[in-house]
Amino acid sequence: MGAPIRHFTAVGPGDRVFTVNIERDFRYDPYRDFVVCAHCDWSPSLLTTRRIDGMAWEHLASAHGADRGLSQQDNASFRKAGWVVLPLCAVLIVVLFLYAGS
Repeated sequence: MGAPIRHFTAVGPGDRVFTVNIERDFRYDPYRDFVVCAHCDWSPSLLTTRRIDGMAWEHLASAHGADRGLSQQDNASFRKAGWVVLPLCAVLIVVLFLYAGS
């Protein structure tokens, strides 16, 4: 679907690690996230008021029995991109204000 921006992992039976990814497709809607299980074809409709992280944890526990060692982490490249884009946008805004003021 898109680029994974966050990973939810948990340990299930037999010490197998299961992962649910939150993916963002930047081609269509930059703020539309999809929840996708890396081990089965589970990808729910996000037309709900439930929290995405709650849905991910519930799926890991109910479908895969993974309820130990819960961890959540952002994708490293997505996090680094935020540290680059934020200062660039701030500099652009300052330049626009200076240009508009003169």
